[in-house]
Amino acid sequence: MKRRGWALLATCIGVAAIVWLGTSTHGARPNAKWSEVAPSIWRSNDAPYGYALVADGHALLIDAPQPIDGLREAAMVKTVDRVLLTHHHYDGCAHAAAMIKEGMPVAAPKAGSPWLMPAEVRKFWQESIPLRNSRTAYFVLPEGIDGIDCSLDDGQTIDWRGWSIRVVATPGHSRDHVSFLATRDKKEAAVCFCGDVVAGPGKLWAPFTTDWDHWTDAGLTPTVVSLRKLASLKPRVLFPAHGEPIRRDPAAALEQTAAAAEEVAFLKSFERYSKQRLGQAPAYPFLVPREQVASGGEKPWARVSEHLWITGNTYVLVSKEASAIAVMDPWGKRSADQIAKLQRDQQLGKLELVMFSHAHYDHYDGVYELPGYADKNFAVWSLDLVADPLADPFDMRAPFLDARPVRFDRRLKDGESATWREYRFRFHHLPGQSLFTMGVETVIDGKKCYFTADNFFHQDQFSGTGGWMGLNRSFPGPYAASAKKVLDAAPEWILAEHGGPYVFSAEDYRRRVQWGETAAKAADAVCVSGHHPRDWDPYRVQARPLLQKAKPGSDIRIKLVATGTHREAENLAISLAGRGILPDSTWNLRTLPERDAFQEVTFRLSEKCPPGRHVFPLRVRETGGDAGVDAFFAVDVQ
Repeated sequence: MKRRGWALLATCIGVAAIVWLGTSTHGARPNAKWSEVAPSIWRSNDAPYGYALVADGHALLIDAPQPIDGLREAAMVKTVDRVLLTHHHYDGCAHAAAMIKEGMPVAAPKAGSPWLMPAEVRKFWQESIPLRNSRTAYFVLPEGIDGIDCSLDDGQTIDWRGWSIRVVATPGHSRDHVSFLATRDKKEAAVCFCGDVVAGPGKLWAPFTTDWDHWTDAGLTPTVVSLRKLASLKPRVLFPAHGEPIRRDPAAALEQTAAAAEEVAFLKSFERYSKQRLGQAPAYPFLVPREQVASGGEKPWARVSEHLWITGNTYVLVSKEASAIAVMDPWGKRSADQIAKLQRDQQLGKLELVMFSHAHYDHYDGVYELPGYADKNFAVWSLDLVADPLADPFDMRAPFLDARPVRFDRRLKDGESATWREYRFRFHHLPGQSLFTMGVETVIDGKKCYFTADNFFHQDQFSGTGGWMGLNRSFPGPYAASAKKVLDAAPEWILAEHGGPYVFSAEDYRRRVQWGETAAKAADAVCVSGHHPRDWDPYRVQARPLLQKAKPGSDIRIKLVATGTHREAENLAISLAGRGILPDSTWNLRTLPERDAFQEVTFRLSEKCPPGRHVFPLRVRETGGDAGVDAFFAVDVQ
């Protein structure tokens, strides 16, 4: 019995030794920062994941999110021959500049040049704060990378130590995104390093990056095309930057994700949903000639009723008392000139009140051009939530802001009423195209009217709404709630902007509620967390103010704001790489459901800080890894 016991023990030790040797040769060594996920293919252990092809002490890297010290130790790599980047996002190319300094060639997609080359990156940041459009990029490096080679193009083939690596353009997550199909044995299907094309079957990481503009499926549709393009190439495994390797039927996983993204893309348009999916869309008329619809203020004034006029985004409401006027949403100098012309032609009285429906410059920047603005000859009103970003355009990141602050005489609360002349207005928070949007109820010439900003266009105008995107703090759920608010109010006229007022249709608004609810479920489905108000929000963590001015050696203060959008409490680790200008720092914030967390922070700028604009991204990590938050702040050093 003893001999048998010793024999059994010896056998166990032998097997254990073989297993240990196997893992030390083909897997991670104890405490290694990289692991072998397939023969000769290594992955960093922290997301975002970097990958390496390894052969005879040499490595070719896919993306540069992590240092390579752990790879050298774990895979016995002596030389990194080349680094290939899938896209420009700073999380995936965080160590690219350091690698170039060490002599490693780094290649990136040709289309990534605007967000990787030093001069182009400087230009991007100068034009992006404040941002006057929605066609932006996400996760942009604070500084460009000297020496980077932006030459990778679709169809290009790279041969490396027995591997053949094909570049496949896969735009969607970013405009410049590429994937890499790698084969070593022609008899085997390729492995695919897919970056952030997919995070798991049916899932997209940080899906707000597919919002290439504020109202269409401009980024989602390329996402769908890219997913199906990769599926058609039938890779045997997918290696994503966020998410575990997909080994079981990768083509099916790609198709599942494409179908989920395609549904969200379809639901970016209310018009499609109402006309194509529901069918038998209700008919309801515009209140102005069709040539006025979708105009920008260049058309002659259209008379909606005896005391209401419109051109483009701008309404003029006339009082019966002295023909005084109130203006909703003046846009640029053209709008100011048009108002003056209307006053002359119709012998109208003085301008007494200006209001803004939402925080997009094409609905308020005409106020600077109106005579008497600087002298406070007329009052300026808006909802408090709309007024905040306009009064301080450098406090927070938001699209379509003018750099000039707006003065306000009155900031109304949600549900509050106010009177001008014979008109009584009731103000509502009406999130839709933007979080910073108000709706206004009033009666004009005996008609119950509802000013709805750019939320709800006629079904035959644009896509029937002003669209939704994370950058606008705009989501389909709030759209549904706002549509329900208008439906319950049952106005007679909808005073939509961009030349498109129309007769209210209850059936149309019931469909809008249903559209928002359906789109919310579809957006939830593609999110890794299953909760789109969380994953589709680039602002879950903010640093405010977004931009401030300072001198070298002076103190700057920011306020970290973490939004409690998840159904559970979350612990967030927020880190700053100060690049010698600010001290490297880390903070921990805990959010509760629907409750935000805050922290005030003070820094001292380096005495040697050069003049110019300096941008500081914040890396946000949560329990599950990278949080997918595009947070940053900037300092203009004088």
